[in-house]
Amino acid sequence: MAAPTGPHTVGACDLAATRPHLAATIAPNGQELSKGLERLAGRLFYPATKPTGFSVPCTWIPHYAYAQGYIGYIFKLVNKTGIAISAARVALTGLAYTLGVSRVLPVHYQAPVDRSLGPLPVVIFSHGIAGTRNAYSSICIELASRGYVVMALEHSDGSASTARLPRLAPASSSSSNSASNPAPASAAAAVGASGNGPAFSAAASASYDGTADYGSEYVGYGGFGDKPEQLRKTRHRVAEVNAALQLLRRIHEGHPEGIREVPSAVASGLEGQLDLSRTAVVGHSYGGATAAAAAAMLPDLKAAICLDPWWDCFEESWPVTSRWAAPNPLLVIGSHDWNTPLAGGRLKCGGVNQERVLAAAAAGGGGALLVVPKGSSHSSFDDILLLYGKSLMAVLRYVGMRAQLEPRTAHRVNMFCIRHFLDSHLPQPVSASSGQPQKGAPAPASAEAAAAAAVPTPIRQGDLDAYREELGELGEIVRVFPGAAASGMTAAGATAAKATRSSAEAPAGVEAVPIAAAAQ
Repeated sequence: MAAPTGPHTVGACDLAATRPHLAATIAPNGQELSKGLERLAGRLFYPATKPTGFSVPCTWIPHYAYAQGYIGYIFKLVNKTGIAISAARVALTGLAYTLGVSRVLPVHYQAPVDRSLGPLPVVIFSHGIAGTRNAYSSICIELASRGYVVMALEHSDGSASTARLPRLAPASSSSSNSASNPAPASAAAAVGASGNGPAFSAAASASYDGTADYGSEYVGYGGFGDKPEQLRKTRHRVAEVNAALQLLRRIHEGHPEGIREVPSAVASGLEGQLDLSRTAVVGHSYGGATAAAAAAMLPDLKAAICLDPWWDCFEESWPVTSRWAAPNPLLVIGSHDWNTPLAGGRLKCGGVNQERVLAAAAAGGGGALLVVPKGSSHSSFDDILLLYGKSLMAVLRYVGMRAQLEPRTAHRVNMFCIRHFLDSHLPQPVSASSGQPQKGAPAPASAEAAAAAAVPTPIRQGDLDAYREELGELGEIVRVFPGAAASGMTAAGATAAKATRSSAEAPAGVEAVPIAAAAQ
């Protein structure tokens, strides 16, 4: 994988937690989305200082189980059986593992945090169907190299091709549930759990205090499910986004107890270093829909970026398709494939719901932007084409993973849009200790402007000009849905806030690079 273009060295470490360290998720309307998750896992990417000694290589596929998961998912799509198919599956799994462990990520595993940069903005990343914590490393590493702390989730709802999850408390010896006939601790644990480790008892875990570490287990892809199951998974995913944010808040406040796998040096390095007033959620495909649903109802989030989202996984009554409960701006980067009408005018992304989501974000006050790069496909956002576009081209084409837009160009386009959007719409940097604008940012001109500094900047009609200018002929579709001024602000206050923001310094290390210049 190519080195990131930002000025900062990137560190990475894994993170996991189990109940009771995962709080319930309550929507603004009082609906309880989750009573508390059983377990959570993911990977942190952050600005780091380069280690002086040996650094453990961090590979794109860190364990054979991930190769099994990716290839197993592909063969579910092929939906064929036989000796030849089984032999091909074994051979391709070995090939995928060999190629995966040969792709070393440009990060330093468990490296010290660079504490010289001040409070850092936060991004929560949600993967799509069959994704993992590793599947979007190119985006996560690039953001970390430009001053963001990114947590890439590995969802435990059964949608990951493989998820390495923390083990729950083992069943007691007196339990009527034997090791050969386990009772899953949750519906999410039950999905794809066959053959994935020893028994876990819901009764035993009910009294578990979450402090003991029972290691981890690999859980395979659990299938798509019917509509009620999809809605359950969406609620579960939103709860995981909220749980990830709360775990990062505990690390920031110096209380990492019960959070596994994060070295004490990394946890202490992040203490006081997160600017949680500038938190965005990003996701691809099902993760894109997850990002929008989370930003529509969780006020701690300040912006959402949806990469070629799949929209048909909501209830019509949810804020994401009616009216967002928080004035969070939304950027949708769709693919050409999923935004080109099929027979009858239907869009693969779920065009009816896409229009509802864009309008609901505008009604909530934050507004929305839709950008569709010419020649892009649904595979133009993850790492697969960047890493394996040449070596596995025949296999990728067979399962539909191809694009007219060259993968490196697609990555540059995506990263410009992501960085420009976050830079333009997240709240101003603030000091974690004082709540005042970060050093280098001018003082607000008025009380209204000071209030505006704590909320995201809504999308305006003229905001699309920057995307049109930078993308040029690659910008096939660029649409804007302006948001109203943030709740409680007058028009004069919004104008003052915009003026204050335009003169403030950009977040540490974040800068806009024209696509034309980046391609040279």
